Amino acid sequence: MTGPHADPAYLAACRDAGLLVRVGGVDCVLGRTEDALTGRDFCLVEYADPAPESQDAAEALRTHAVAAHPGVSGVLLRTGPGVRLRAPWTEHLTYLRHSTDGAASGDRPADVAVVPARPEHGERVRGWIADAFQTGVAEGGLTVPRPDAEAQADAVLAAPGRHTLVALTAGGEPAGHATLLPFTDEVTGTEYLELFDILVPVPFETRALTGLLADAALARAERAGLPLLGNVVHRTAGRGPDHGARVVSSLHRRGWRTDHVYWHAPTDR
Repeated sequence: MTGPHADPAYLAACRDAGLLVRVGGVDCVLGRTEDALTGRDFCLVEYADPAPESQDAAEALRTHAVAAHPGVSGVLLRTGPGVRLRAPWTEHLTYLRHSTDGAASGDRPADVAVVPARPEHGERVRGWIADAFQTGVAEGGLTVPRPDAEAQADAVLAAPGRHTLVALTAGGEPAGHATLLPFTDEVTGTEYLELFDILVPVPFETRALTGLLADAALARAERAGLPLLGNVVHRTAGRGPDHGARVVSSLHRRGWRTDHVYWHAPTDR
C-alpha cells in the first residue's frame, strides 16, 4: 500500500535538503529532531512510501535510522491508521480527526457556560497546559521541572491564532479549558484546527464538561470550515496500562477517526 498522499512541495523541499532517501525499496523522509521540552533527540521517519505495514518493513527503517543518526535516544515512525507493530515498537502519539459534521452529543450541564478565555483566566489556563506537558512527559518515563513546563505553556499561549475556550460554572469559576491552534500537516498539506489541549480537573464533572468543551471546539472548527484534529499521548515507558489506548477507543465511539500514528522504538533491542 502506498504511503500518505504527500504534498509535492513537501517532497521537493525534503529532496532539496537531502532528507528524502530510499531504504530497501521505500522512499522515506527521515532526520534528527529534538523534543523541545525534554531535550531528547530522535530520528523521525516522517514519511514512507510504500507505507511500512509489516514488522519487517518497520524494522528495516529503524535499522537505517539508527545507522544514519547514531546517538539518538530513539526512533519515531509515522504510519497511517490500522497499522499494528510489535515490540520494540510502541505507540507514542495518535492523531485523530473529526469531520465536524455534528457535535459529540450527550447530556450537558445546564449550569455551565463555555466562553472565550478572558485575561483573568490566563494563569489558570497556563497552569492546566503546563500540567498537560508534565503528564505527557511522564508517559515517557521522564520528569521535567515545573518552570520548563510553564515556559512551554507560555509558548503555546503566545502562538499566532491560538484560541482558548473556558467552561465556567454558574458561580463564574473556571472548570476546564480547550485550547485550539491553527495547524497544517506539512506532509499532506492539509489544514486543521488543532485541539491542542482539553482538560477538566477533579472535582468538576470531567466527562460531561469535557464533552461540552469538545462540542464547542467542533462548532468553532465547523465555522472555520476545517476538520478538528487532536492527539493522544501513549505510555512508552514502564509497566502498567496504556491510558492513551482507552482514550483513543472512547474517541472512536464519539465520531473521531485515527488519522495517523507516531510509533516509538529504542535504538537497540
